[in-house]
Amino acid sequence: MNYARTTLNNGLRLLTTHMPGMRSASIAFFFHVGSRYEQEQNVGVSHFIEHMLFKGSQHYPTARFISEAIEGVGGVFNASTGKELTSYTARVPGEYLAPVMNVLADMARFPLFAAEEIEKERGVIIEELSSTQDDPQEWVNLLIDEVMWPGLPLGRDDAGDIETVARLKRVQMLDYLHTYYRPNSLVVSIAGNIDPQEVIRLTEQLFGDWEPGDQPRWTESLPPRNAPPVRIIDKATEQTNICLATAGAAYTSDDYYPLWLINGVLGDGMSSRLFQSIREEQGLAYDIGSYFNSYAETGNLVINAGVDPSRTQETVRAILTELLRLCDAPVPADELERIKAYTCGGIVLGLEGTQQVASWLGSQECLHNRVQDVDEILARINTVTVEDIQRVAQACFVPEWRRLAIIGPEETQRVEYFGKLLTGV
Repeated sequence: MNYARTTLNNGLRLLTTHMPGMRSASIAFFFHVGSRYEQEQNVGVSHFIEHMLFKGSQHYPTARFISEAIEGVGGVFNASTGKELTSYTARVPGEYLAPVMNVLADMARFPLFAAEEIEKERGVIIEELSSTQDDPQEWVNLLIDEVMWPGLPLGRDDAGDIETVARLKRVQMLDYLHTYYRPNSLVVSIAGNIDPQEVIRLTEQLFGDWEPGDQPRWTESLPPRNAPPVRIIDKATEQTNICLATAGAAYTSDDYYPLWLINGVLGDGMSSRLFQSIREEQGLAYDIGSYFNSYAETGNLVINAGVDPSRTQETVRAILTELLRLCDAPVPADELERIKAYTCGGIVLGLEGTQQVASWLGSQECLHNRVQDVDEILARINTVTVEDIQRVAQACFVPEWRRLAIIGPEETQRVEYFGKLLTGV
């Protein structure tokens, strides 16, 4: 992938990718800050700030001015708060790149944080948090992180919780903004129908006078070995929602690529073992799949399913059977090659649009301080061996790292029973 990196004197990194034949240009701003940087007294502030940047800035004083300035030239825009990054993105016809860059720069550098807008958005975020409990499928995926990292930043909802969001003050938001929203924590990635030299000049104009600053680092958040392994929330639902998690790998770890393929073998796609065994062969679940989270120093692999309440125990046993199978028996070479092809194909197909390219490059630069070339990543995936898969499975799937979250019509007294089930007792 052909791109150019330019670093301004204040530390801002700009990545430009000219994609001939494209009519659009995509912009991605990545600030190296997220919910794991928060302290107990300001939980939820990263997400609250993300919302507030859309509520008015110096030259675009209301949310309507901002949306009309972007949508009025045919653009679309969005934002997202994660554990380690906060992103702001826009996709526009190429000829309107400059005015939309102006809007995003004004939002990032000169947000207003009007008191009345803070109170309105506080209500919106509290409703957002409340709605999670109306969706047990979403809720259980948050709950499993709480079980994996109890009392730690990585175990919290990125949006915070209702109690802390209700208490956040404007001065806390501005202190956090001035600490973490600095040019030396920002990566700007722009891809598509662009003139890279013009983009560099525009970026210098918009950001060159922004002063850098020192930023506190996040606190290590390793999962405790002796944490209670099971959480059950008794809720009157038609389905029981399950998440079974194990240890994972950091994105800096040599085990990251084997784990990526383990996820493919287990639950990514309709040919995966979990889908074939639990849905197709045993008919235990309609929804069954897996995903993995990787952070700077830790991670987890999560299997999620929605099942008939009468078959919860049976499904947990079936999932554990598939985990043990990966530990005990080497993955057949032809299956591993098929999963490699599936995984590599997903990467390549996922980088065909300007927004995907801008986001890929920006997040890579922000997290790794360099961009890993796509061919480098594909090569690393293809060098993973059958032995690597079994070694990582045996390390990650041991009983002491198994965690379980259940939401549905399940008695909470059964926590001990499921804890024993996880350990094979």
